[in-house]
Amino acid sequence: MAQIKEYYRAQPMAAGSSFKVGGVHISGFLGTIAGTMTITDDDGTVLVDTLPVAVGFNRIPIMFKTPAGGTVALTTAAGTLLL
Repeated sequence: MAQIKEYYRAQPMAAGSSFKVGGVHISGFLGTIAGTMTITDDDGTVLVDTLPVAVGFNRIPIMFKTPAGGTVALTTAAGTLLL
């Protein structure tokens, strides 16, 4: 039986920071501090507004509309964005 392996690029994020994703998707968030995040498409459309994220693994399988990506903004949450 074949095994499925998943790999992601890790992007550390501090509380109150934002990150411009230059690709088509995000996969999840490894939270070290609980809080909320907002995910906005490159055209300014808010895809997810004030999503609560917990400490630990948060699965967030989102594909942006275009390869231009979008922005992930944290409020009080901190951790590692998985791309």
